[in-house]
Amino acid sequence: LGVVSLVACGGGAETSDGAKRTRSETSVAEGVEGVELARDERIPAADETIAQLRRGAQLNSEELAQIAKTGILPRPFDGKLLSGAEQGSEQSGPMGNAGADKAKAMGPTKSAASRVPVFRFFNNNTSAHFFTTSTAERDNVQATLPFMSYEGPAFYSSATTVPGLSPVHRFYNTQTGVHFYTISEAERANVAANLPQFNYEGVAYYASTLAGTGYVPLYRFFYGSKGFHFYTNSLSERDSIIASLPQYSYEGVGYYVLGSDWQTPAVPHTGVTSQCFESGRVDMVLDCSTSNVLNLNDEQDAHRTAVNPMSYSAVNGFPLTSCVKDNLTGMIWEGKEPSGVRAGTLSFTHLGNGSPGDVSAYVSMVNAQNLCGFDDWRLPTVEELQGLLNFETYTGARIAAAAFPNTTATVYWTSELKAGADRAWWIDFSQGSIGHGARSSLFSVRLVHGAVWSGSRYVVGTEPYAGDEANNAVLDRKTGLTWRRCMQGQAWAGNTCTGAPETFLHQAALSHTNSQTGWRLPNIKELASLVDRTTQAPAHDQTAFPGSTPDYLWSSTPSWQSGYAWNVVVDSGAVAYNYRLNEMGIRLVRMSQ
Repeated sequence: LGVVSLVACGGGAETSDGAKRTRSETSVAEGVEGVELARDERIPAADETIAQLRRGAQLNSEELAQIAKTGILPRPFDGKLLSGAEQGSEQSGPMGNAGADKAKAMGPTKSAASRVPVFRFFNNNTSAHFFTTSTAERDNVQATLPFMSYEGPAFYSSATTVPGLSPVHRFYNTQTGVHFYTISEAERANVAANLPQFNYEGVAYYASTLAGTGYVPLYRFFYGSKGFHFYTNSLSERDSIIASLPQYSYEGVGYYVLGSDWQTPAVPHTGVTSQCFESGRVDMVLDCSTSNVLNLNDEQDAHRTAVNPMSYSAVNGFPLTSCVKDNLTGMIWEGKEPSGVRAGTLSFTHLGNGSPGDVSAYVSMVNAQNLCGFDDWRLPTVEELQGLLNFETYTGARIAAAAFPNTTATVYWTSELKAGADRAWWIDFSQGSIGHGARSSLFSVRLVHGAVWSGSRYVVGTEPYAGDEANNAVLDRKTGLTWRRCMQGQAWAGNTCTGAPETFLHQAALSHTNSQTGWRLPNIKELASLVDRTTQAPAHDQTAFPGSTPDYLWSSTPSWQSGYAWNVVVDSGAVAYNYRLNEMGIRLVRMSQ
């Protein structure tokens, strides 16, 4: 929207049916009480109100900077969700709270993809703007308030809580008839404490306090003489206002809304549906509903088949031999032809020198073809490529064969190089393991379209765990998973892990995690998502996960080889399967994901 449209909204008090009343309508409806409120001496004078609102902008900026620096999210105020979307009966914010049993201890449930438009109105009476995600509220305003000019979707947010997102609070100024929005918990508290004419209405929607892939900054302005704010995610609109409307004071980034490439954070499931472990035997069983299985652990990999199932589809009418969309992550993958320059049987070196037969030359060739209309094809990261693996498949390539025809059961290059060595990481689609090899080796490739995820990946919060102090959990904004910071056997002491990590046989690991209310053993894709292959020994983020770690960590995923289960090698970041009678460490993940 251009600056010419900055003549558009501010609503009024919310009625029971979601309509907006103007300031005059509110006074009529509330009678003498409304007049007394306007004269209440507790309400600050105009200059003091402006000072408090400017102070709020400073608090907002300081809070965003502090989160970016420390990765610690403030505890959100538990306001009602104005859009009316379901939040979950035991939910109390992005990091959840304690409960009496397993169901109550699960914390916030991960919502389905919920990117929704935030509709913008211009109030011709106040010259302020009003924003809402509610289509019912939008329609009611259009139908009943003719002075509110509808301007369409302004930006996008989430209508439900999603891991990594924070609530945006909405206030109504009874003196001006204008709404105010903030993601800052410090600013929300400041307004509630010092500006009694601002009525708190609840959570307008959810957005991010941090930048990253899929997020767009929402810029914020303050019109001091009229006492209201304006918000836009348009860089050109921001610059035009700064250049042309000096009465609008620029306050910087208010928070980050959802861009067109945003996806609900998720790790694709492993594909395991009927392979579980039971007490008293090393090999797996094919019936996951038996009492012996459930008594050992009722949150094994196959019990979670419905959580983030793998799903694929064609792209814009192109054949699957050209490109394939991952419906869960939104990523678009290169298809393979039965023969020719993009045959699934071809293999390449990974030297990066642009010579024929090298993957770098292959990437350039595919981009020159503008395959499926894209010219930004690239090698995938290890985590991205592992997302395609189906760990229940026994023969052929461990991938959804119907969606990915002409796929050979062989080793595939990834984009990541091994730290400290002239080697690159690969994934073996005949077995599922992850390792590294000489870059002169000849391996297959499958390209992916889109940018690599970037931004501050981990934020810190608090989850219930006996013996731990505050900030004992890490939320991965990329995957939506919440992890305990310490290994089993250790306790979080406020700034580090104390004690020595324990190791477990695989059956004991399943039994132990079954007794940890609200926590579970991760599957192999989830566990491998923590690996940081830019470092080693240990190959994970040591700020998010400080302290000593065993050499190997168990997952809940069974191997195709009887008596074995999948694990991560901590020193290097490799993924392998190991005999279940070996001892390894455990890192717990929250039950809700």
